[in-house]
Amino acid sequence: MEGVSEGIKKVKKREYKYLSWLLYFSLYFLPENLPGMTIFLLIFCRTGGRVWGMAKIILEKREYSLYDFENEVEFEKAVIENQKYLFGKDSIYIDVKKKIGKDNHKGIPDAFLIDFYDSKKPQLYIIENEIASHDVYSSITEQIARFGVSTISSINQIRNVLIKAIGDETEVKKAIESYLPKTIFKNIHELMIFMTEENSIKIVVAINEITSDLNSSFKIFKNPPDIVLLQRYMCDKEISYYYEPMREEIEGIEIKKNKTGDSTINFDTVVCAAFEDGFKHAYIENNAWWAIRLSQEAREQLRYLAIYEKAPVAHISNYAEIDRIEPYKDTGKYILYLKNKKTIKPIKLGEGKSADAPQSPRYTTIKHLLSAKTMADLWFWR
Repeated sequence: MEGVSEGIKKVKKREYKYLSWLLYFSLYFLPENLPGMTIFLLIFCRTGGRVWGMAKIILEKREYSLYDFENEVEFEKAVIENQKYLFGKDSIYIDVKKKIGKDNHKGIPDAFLIDFYDSKKPQLYIIENEIASHDVYSSITEQIARFGVSTISSINQIRNVLIKAIGDETEVKKAIESYLPKTIFKNIHELMIFMTEENSIKIVVAINEITSDLNSSFKIFKNPPDIVLLQRYMCDKEISYYYEPMREEIEGIEIKKNKTGDSTINFDTVVCAAFEDGFKHAYIENNAWWAIRLSQEAREQLRYLAIYEKAPVAHISNYAEIDRIEPYKDTGKYILYLKNKKTIKPIKLGEGKSADAPQSPRYTTIKHLLSAKTMADLWFWR
């Protein structure tokens, strides 16, 4: 059921002791052989941050029940099988487990990832695959801290580990070399020097449940790691997966990039939808906007925020520079503090173009924002 794996998108998650959801996904997100409307029903009971009750997906009148992972090995196997969905189509997963770090800061990553999403600046990640039953503080956070220190103190060691691992894996080497013509690098060695010395190494955690404790613990890091969610469901021995990808918020741009082959597609502006009360309270009175899920990639690139005021206003006429981005409470999302607020000539919806109105954060560039005549002009990646 690869089509189902790729089609299911998570919309929202809140931490309650008892929670039931009914989520609808249109044909836009699902394979053509599925009905236009699919129900995603979750019923959770929580103890100590773990799911012990029932979680179900209903697809094409079939009921899939949560089939949790028994251990980390089982979970890691699922991560590898679904790596392109989780980390992006332009990513290469390097399954090597070698100790890195010095003195008391040694650790063994589960894998490394090279992300060619931005071919001008390929990004190296350390991957930590975890299951939620592991203690957040003594196990997960401590391990991430060790890796964080290693990305500063042991870059030569990390580079040597990767060069040897890539040399030993013919298919991985071929995959990396296939991307090199799109970059400025002549060979893998030059690529590795850039990713370890000129570009900071990032960390991503793949896990089967995201809890408030996990989000709170990651706030201690200056640059919190990305979190990827992967859950497994089963119906009559048929497996399906529910996931939150590493760059969920910019998938539209990535799809356009893959279709056109344009490696320069980028963004610097997020457009958020607001009702009148929220616009007044957050943007006007507090010079801020929250709570937005942002990957490390997005946090680095964003420079501006624009507000789409929902009906009856139905236009964009306000934008501001982003002063700083910080974690928002224990939600795993972020608050954007704003400065230099400005108004522009209203950017309205085109006639019969209600689909162009953002319901969740959408991404564009300040150039497109300042030159747009209608809302459709903003979404250059569509």
